[in-house]
Amino acid sequence: MPSIQVVASEHCPAPADTDISVAIEQDETEDLPVTSGFFEKWAGRRADKPKAGAADIVATFLARIEKQKELLSEFEADPAGFTNWRSAWFRKVTGGFGVSIGHDRVDAGDGLRYVVVDSLREVHEFLEDLDEHVRTDDNFQRALKANHKLRSNRRTGASAS
Repeated sequence: MPSIQVVASEHCPAPADTDISVAIEQDETEDLPVTSGFFEKWAGRRADKPKAGAADIVATFLARIEKQKELLSEFEADPAGFTNWRSAWFRKVTGGFGVSIGHDRVDAGDGLRYVVVDSLREVHEFLEDLDEHVRTDDNFQRALKANHKLRSNRRTGASAS
């Protein structure tokens, strides 16, 4: 049996018995612990991680529009208690509501990024029309993808090409 010498220090005073003997014995007949079956259970579900930025940009933008519709409904239910202005694409302005095409610099075509409408009904209508526009306009879809690539390049420090 090997012997371990314990030396007292100012932080750890000497124990009563400073000579500790260590013995390691292994019984070959001991049963191994029961495994959880982790690999057996999850190996069949193994998949490749999606590549960064591989998400469908159009679907992502449509989800953002749906979020705006939810925020608009929340605002309609309690205009005085609405607190999510930082996330909303719409704002109260003189004469109605200003509505942006997202918080990015992308426009819906012909420089259209912002409109002013008279009522909440028109905000709903605008979001519905934007939803349809995203689904059907190839140029807008390309603009979304280009904007996504530009933002991704900025985050990673790559040059825009």
